[in-house]
Amino acid sequence: MFHYTNSKGYKAISSQVVWLFKASKPPCDHPKAVYFSTLPPGTERLSKRLFVRGCSEKTEFVFSFTGGEELPRLPGGRGEHIHYSVDDYSVVKERQREHGERQAVVEAQR
Repeated sequence: MFHYTNSKGYKAISSQVVWLFKASKPPCDHPKAVYFSTLPPGTERLSKRLFVRGCSEKTEFVFSFTGGEELPRLPGGRGEHIHYSVDDYSVVKERQREHGERQAVVEAQR
């Protein structure tokens, strides 16, 4: 599972031993939640596929972790690759995988 964010979000989350992804209200009509994707960081046109138009900085950094498949999926077509939690979501160290600038994570996964 992947969580994409900007520099500010990356610094806040990565500074903790247990990653805590905080639910917030996105600037669209989706509910307050924290959103995750099954689309890996090397996905072509990632920002467009995640519908973060005009906010591409929201995909500059990425966290990857195991699990999360139990989270509900977004209704509609994007539900095939978008999961969410209406509550803050924590990831313990044992579940944490690569994280950092998106391009660096792409390189690390090769």
